[in-house]
Amino acid sequence: MKFNQLKLASLALSAAVLVSSCGGGSQEKSSDAGSEFDAAKEQVAADVSKVLKDLPPPSEVPYLLMNAGAEFDETIINSLDNMESYQNDETKAALNLGVYATDIGYLASYEKSELALDYMGECQKLAAPVGVAEAIDYGMIARFESNMENKDSLTAVINDVMQKSGERLSELDELNSAALLLAGSWIEGVYISTTIVNTYPDDLPEESRTLILEPLVKIVMDQKLSLEDLLQVMKDVPESEAVNSMMAELKKVKAIYDGELAEVEKQIAENTGGFVLKPSTLDNLAAEVGRIRASIVE
Repeated sequence: MKFNQLKLASLALSAAVLVSSCGGGSQEKSSDAGSEFDAAKEQVAADVSKVLKDLPPPSEVPYLLMNAGAEFDETIINSLDNMESYQNDETKAALNLGVYATDIGYLASYEKSELALDYMGECQKLAAPVGVAEAIDYGMIARFESNMENKDSLTAVINDVMQKSGERLSELDELNSAALLLAGSWIEGVYISTTIVNTYPDDLPEESRTLILEPLVKIVMDQKLSLEDLLQVMKDVPESEAVNSMMAELKKVKAIYDGELAEVEKQIAENTGGFVLKPSTLDNLAAEVGRIRASIVE
């Protein structure tokens, strides 16, 4: 991702200098500079589109949790009662559309089809403010409803919604909203994961509980790469207060991955059989993600 906002601004400034210094004979040079600016802008959109394809889809983390044996907990996801409070705030709408996308993935992974359909329908209220009404239209709802007996098809639909939403925002030059959409989805996936780990019943012997939870802890640790991709997107999109604020928050999470969790990764790599991942490994990460998530959904 070579063309960040600073470079775009530099190109614009260069074009302005050419116009002011060369007079009427500078039209051709000005046109060339304008073409470079447009090309740079298109490159940013293309880069965002690429990361949309590379980041884990909203159903991936919930599906991994289900396969790891985590039980379903409806209280974890964001309530639909909060939907109305997001509709008049474009930043909140974008972030929470991402949150709800992961929530729908969670519901679909556990075959809670009726509730997932309710969530999908309600998300139309956020799609319009964000600018992705085409991605969550009647046709997509009907497609979701017609596949309610097939878990894999349901997750494919919600992944498609997220992909089309990001592409639509790129087309509209709403790259900031695309970045926030991805941020909301990523935070929710890690929030659900860490909450499941922290609330797992403790009526088992500690050793047994640790062995059960170890795959879930590893799922959370594996999200470091997708976080790095997300931060790169947020760095490259046009600068805004909302994006800068969320990027600063996510960098705090990355600091935990780069610090204490990097040490844990080293222990895993050097493990000869005696090391196990404990739920407490994620305590600081869970607290930080929980705080950010609360600020998104409040």
